[in-house]
Amino acid sequence: MKRQLVIASHGKLAEGMKKTLEFIAGQQTQLTVMTAYTDNQPIEEQVKKIMSEFKPDEEVVIFTDMLAGSVNQKFFPYRSRPHTQIVTGMNLPVVLAVTMESTDDYLTSQKMRELIDQARQQLVYVNDINIEADDDDE
Repeated sequence: MKRQLVIASHGKLAEGMKKTLEFIAGQQTQLTVMTAYTDNQPIEEQVKKIMSEFKPDEEVVIFTDMLAGSVNQKFFPYRSRPHTQIVTGMNLPVVLAVTMESTDDYLTSQKMRELIDQARQQLVYVNDINIEADDDDE
């Protein structure tokens, strides 16, 4: 089974996410990036072209930047495509987690929820973290 990843965003966020992901996890040959509104191409055509390149039995995990954004809205109709998962509000922890998941089986909805919950825990207001410093820390 082959898992394909799509990272799509307004502007170049998706491109940066890919570069950071590859810095950590190495080259990702199963990854497609869509940077919307950067080349005057209609977003509908970009999405349609990307989705048409996947075989019916391929798993596709799509990451978008914002729930109410046009990028997510254009991918939304593909949520009913078999073996397709769409995650919005992407962050590096969730993209990395999905990248590292075994491709022996398709990802279940429950597994996706677990990965999203784990990634959500990485969104933290660091100023709230209090660490007691002792004399050895200096």
